[in-house]
Amino acid sequence: MKKLSFLVALVPFFLLGQIPEHIINLTHIEVKMGHEAQFAEGVKMYKKCYTEAGGEDQWNFWMRVQGSNSVYAVTTNMENWAEMDQEGDEASKTCRSMFPTFILPHMKSTHNMITEFMPEISKDVSLKFEKGWVTYFRVNRSMDFMTMVKELSGEIKKAEGDERGYWYSVAGGSSKDADYMVVWPFDKYADLDKSQDGVWKVYEKAHGKKKADEMRKQWNMTVADSWSYIYDRSESMSYSE
Repeated sequence: MKKLSFLVALVPFFLLGQIPEHIINLTHIEVKMGHEAQFAEGVKMYKKCYTEAGGEDQWNFWMRVQGSNSVYAVTTNMENWAEMDQEGDEASKTCRSMFPTFILPHMKSTHNMITEFMPEISKDVSLKFEKGWVTYFRVNRSMDFMTMVKELSGEIKKAEGDERGYWYSVAGGSSKDADYMVVWPFDKYADLDKSQDGVWKVYEKAHGKKKADEMRKQWNMTVADSWSYIYDRSESMSYSE
């Protein structure tokens, strides 16, 4: 698998990438308590080896800001599913022996997701960013959920000229995994202090409080669960343009 070059020595699980590609593969890595520095150093060693060996694949490391323990999200991207059939490059084969000694001993667990970009409800402009607010949704009725998302996104675009985030559908997974996720990019934490109408307020201004309340009630019935995290990109552990 070409796009698994970073962790091809472990198990096929390292996938996601620059936003917004067609297919984004996302792996969360939980690092053992007290092993954060060793894990980061091991990744940097691999990056150095891969760079010097002329590796061409790219990945991004994102530190999860909230939640328990130290968790990283690793992302690479693919244009299509056919890239999964490609083998890793020579650089990844050269450097894979570093994993058992310098990276694996510091990892507690991994969780893997493959997602597909949904351009019709996402920002038209592709941005490079260092931070992102990511919300995951597990839904009861996918069709009803997407109908509401499209309507809400349409109102945001009418009011502001473009959607606010990048939407992805999740391919497969267990009954506890998310079905969709949306990424809201931002440049610096001070951006979070800026005053901005929420999505429901924008919709209410366009359609009135009664209709907004009705849709919000339907939304709450359709969404089984949702959760959010902020991710901060690590330049020293990432290998991308």
